[in-house]
Amino acid sequence: MERVIMHIVGNRPNFIKLAPISREIRKRGYKEIIIHTGQHFDENMSDVFFRELDIPEPDENLHVSGGSHSEMTARIMLELETVVIKYHPHVVFVYGDTNSTLAAALVVRKLNIPIAHIEAGIRTGIYENPEEANRIFVDHASELLCTPDRASKRNLEMEGLGAKSCFTGDVMYDAFLYYKKRVNAERIMEKYGVRSKEYILMTWHRQENTSDAERMIQILDFVKSIERTVICPMHPRTYGKLQDYYLLDRAVGIEGFHIIEPLGYLEMTALLSNCRMVITDSGGLSKEAYFAGVKCLYMLDINVWPDLQKDGWIENMSQNNQDNINMVNKCFDIHMQINKNNEELYYGDGNAARKIVGLMEKLF
Repeated sequence: MERVIMHIVGNRPNFIKLAPISREIRKRGYKEIIIHTGQHFDENMSDVFFRELDIPEPDENLHVSGGSHSEMTARIMLELETVVIKYHPHVVFVYGDTNSTLAAALVVRKLNIPIAHIEAGIRTGIYENPEEANRIFVDHASELLCTPDRASKRNLEMEGLGAKSCFTGDVMYDAFLYYKKRVNAERIMEKYGVRSKEYILMTWHRQENTSDAERMIQILDFVKSIERTVICPMHPRTYGKLQDYYLLDRAVGIEGFHIIEPLGYLEMTALLSNCRMVITDSGGLSKEAYFAGVKCLYMLDINVWPDLQKDGWIENMSQNNQDNINMVNKCFDIHMQINKNNEELYYGDGNAARKIVGLMEKLF
């Protein structure tokens, strides 16, 4: 009987994690089914990633987006159950900590189909954070837990999930190494009018940083005060909130602050690899900054990647903007270098996808 492997994905980080695993599964000759929930519906946030990363077109797109966390999760579940029954996969891969991931795990678990969770075991200890709840539920519903680092493996062991968890390394590191060699960075920097190591790459989308005008004003005041060139691919949510709070003109008027459309993975990788530093509230990008050898100012008071924060790669944004400005100035005065021993310790050797698919073959 032909083995059917299903992937359920919904947003940019999911697509990036999917790419190396899909490539490995196709190499081994399995039939794969890709279900896109539609959580990211903007063309620049979705379709372009499938083209650039050479991922097969989704077999189904559920076109579910918008609404509250509960509403989105419920709608995805309703649409997804029929699709999973239709294809009857032998195992389902879910990725990260999105609402799509939670909805998929709940549906697939009820249908008694084995689940492999990629990027399992990450914990911040902040249970009010929606993604934290998703991580915990999905890990406890899954049969195979593939952790990006050893700290995540220890988290699972403390929750009694050590027997079904394995440190495989990070598939996002696989993707970074693979695609970095396939992009013309000089052409992309020229397109956006920047020069290597002379600009900051910024992303900004978490609800903690967009849910009230006062917080958004604080961030804009900080960006203005640093007086550096900042390239900011603007998430649709953030753009909309700036409009809602009548702050868009204020943002556009900041000298050196370049708001651009959301980027595909290849352009983002090129700009990341050549920036001086990263400012973000994205867990994925804060880790990718380490892959690129640049420091990150993280815009939430969360210990997002403990090892990277301990080693100084990530610093949390202070409530005092002068502290943040000092940190940025320091980054422009120094150039950090990755310690190869730490790189291997933290996120593997760039072969996480091969290890994950090997574990799937043994277990399922």
